[in-house]
Amino acid sequence: MADRESDNKINGKIIICTYPQPEEDDASVLLKQAGATVHFMPAIEIRPLTCKLTQELANYNWLVFTSKNGIRCFCEQHAPNSTNKIAVLGEATGQELSRFNLSADYVGRGRTGADFAEELKSVIATDETVLLVLGELAPDTIQQQLQATNLVDRVNAYQTVMPNLFPAECVELIESNTYDLMLVSSPSAIKNLYLAFHAKISQWRVISIGKTTSAACRNLGIEPLATATESTYKGMAETTIDYLQH
Repeated sequence: MADRESDNKINGKIIICTYPQPEEDDASVLLKQAGATVHFMPAIEIRPLTCKLTQELANYNWLVFTSKNGIRCFCEQHAPNSTNKIAVLGEATGQELSRFNLSADYVGRGRTGADFAEELKSVIATDETVLLVLGELAPDTIQQQLQATNLVDRVNAYQTVMPNLFPAECVELIESNTYDLMLVSSPSAIKNLYLAFHAKISQWRVISIGKTTSAACRNLGIEPLATATESTYKGMAETTIDYLQH
């Protein structure tokens, strides 16, 4: 009978993570524990924007965040207070609030902005005021769903841009086709990779974090090998491990 080491199909696999490495990176930890070699090549760079509010923060009943980046970039400029209730999309996003001694009043379970918008319609009372804190490229899905019954303002807390440089080691892995899988966590990331490399994109071996990112891949002629069941870094790592093992 083969030993556990020889049964591990992940051992030695080269994985390129194309998202900015967070302080506590569930995905790379899981992948390394499983035996993979992990390289980071961020395909996006987050740049804070000045958050100019149209009214006093205290006037909003709800602050709505869909990402950690939104929380970080907004709360470094404005301090929510006891008059603000906070809704976040996903537990991982909610955890970012603890850095600012805040906690969520509602944590959305949906995997997309559209799911979150539907949930919020039953959480936020009619005529309550809402401030949406989003990235510059985020669609108006939530605002469109809520504005019929609520006063909704939007502020863009950050923008997503292409990095000036990619790590040379990762560039060589992609151009020489000597990597095993590339993990992609946003439409912006796959678009930037497409613009940077373009050649042989139909041969790219991509694992996507969710349906929206997978759709963006297909729009560029890239068919993901798998889409994460749970749209988180941890979920993407678990899907990657399952794909390689089976």
